[in-house]
Formats: sequence, structure tokens, C-alpha cells
Amino acid sequence: MVAVNQAWSSVKGSVSLRRRCGGAALAADQAPLARRRRNLPWSSMTRVVIITGASSGIGQAAALALAPSSRLLLVARRADRLAALRDQVRAAGGQAEACACDLSAAGAGAPIIARALACFGAIDALVNNAGCYETAAVDALDEAHAERLWRLNVLSPMLLARAAIPVLARSPTATIITVSSVASDAAFAGSAVYAGSKAAIEAWSRVAREELRAQGIRVGVIVPGATATAVWGATMPVARERMCQPEDVAAAIRFMLDAPPSASVDRLVITPPGGPF
Repeated sequence: MVAVNQAWSSVKGSVSLRRRCGGAALAADQAPLARRRRNLPWSSMTRVVIITGASSGIGQAAALALAPSSRLLLVARRADRLAALRDQVRAAGGQAEACACDLSAAGAGAPIIARALACFGAIDALVNNAGCYETAAVDALDEAHAERLWRLNVLSPMLLARAAIPVLARSPTATIITVSSVASDAAFAGSAVYAGSKAAIEAWSRVAREELRAQGIRVGVIVPGATATAVWGATMPVARERMCQPEDVAAAIRFMLDAPPSASVDRLVITPPGGPF
């Protein structure tokens, strides 16, 4: 299990920190925003976070991890599970609302943003966690399989981010986080379309990061290895106890969101100690 240390003094190694304030790297038109960011606490109950795919697995764990420090809009298809999670967060003293919808449907983004604004009046972070994992050999995949994965894993987070950006730009701690996979740069038989979709959303994230710097919006990617969620069904590649747990990935998401305003954590890879699988 991966332990993510919340103390920033211990950040080392492969975590990439890009300084967003001070020095020649800061463009003149970003300086006022940078000064505002430096004067803010790293996290507080005023933070509003949208989490997609929140009804189970990593999304559910992220909601529970962020609940003590954030107000949450929980998004997923399964209304009953969303309502149960919302009630669990509220029972523990947190603030949460549920938004049941199909993210792969055309025009799904705008109503989610409108709901967040109606409930909380602001958006400080978007966690693009919803996704689809299916396998098919390269000589046996069909158009429906490719379309399904591409729409939910690539188009949906891109379009939801597009809808959120004008509102995020008003936040001095704005962050977009997308949950990818180690399959984005490793070869696993049967995962050609899935791997392609995750590589594509990581490429989009790199470009978005550069484009959105001037608006003060940080863009990060979480890259889990095999994680013990329902996506595997009865076909776990290894014993569940040898895999990452959803709470491990959720801790990484919180770590990225809690980065001080002067830093952007661009990419975090979380794998079981025994390797991606």
C-alpha cells in the first residue's frame, strides 16, 4: 500500500514540482494571481470539488478522503449509490451533493457545472475520475468497444474541463486532476484501445497544463497501477491484497489538491510495491 505523506518537506524523487510564483519563470501578467495564491491556505472547507465516477472505487474513496476539507459535488450514473455516499459524507459532518448523470451523453458537462454553482457558488477543483475499462485483442475489437472507451475516457473529461474552465479561472487554487493508468505507457495484452485512451488524455493534460498556466489553473494526472476495484470483476490479475487500494489513490489525489499555491504537482504514479501488476 502506498502511503502519501502530506508534509511537503518530504516531497522528493519523481514528484515533479513546477514553481508557479517568483523568479524569471513567472510571466508579468501572472504576477497578481501568484500573489493572491501565496496568501491563501493550502486547503479549507471553502474548497469546492467535483468528483466524477464517485459512486464506487477510487471516486468513492476520493470523496471520503476529501470530505473533511472540501465541499463535494459527486457525479456518477448510479443515483442510489451516489445518494448513499452523499448521506455518509453528511453524517460525518461534511458537505456533499449528488448529481446523477451519464457523462458520455452529449452536452453532459454544462448541467454539472450549473449544479455545482447552484449548490456551492464556486468550483475550485475538478477530479476527472470516471472511466471505462474493457479489453479486446487488436484483431477482434469492434467499433462500439472503441467508441465507448474513447467517449468516456477521453472526450468526457475534456469536455467537462472545457465547461469548468471559465468558473475555475475565478478560483485562486484552481486544479484539474485526471485519473489515468500505467497502461498509458506500458503494454498489456488486450488493452490497446484502453491504453490509447489513457495516453490520449495524458497528452491532452500536458497541453492543457501549459495553456492554462496564465489563468492560474493547475493540471495534474494521477497514474495508478493495478487497483482493487470492481472493474476487475472476478478476474483479478493478482491477489487483491497485492494490489493498490482505492484509498491509496485517493490519498494521492488529496496530496495533489493540497499542494501549496506556489507549486503544481504535474504527475503522480502510484503502483503496488510488487509492480504495476
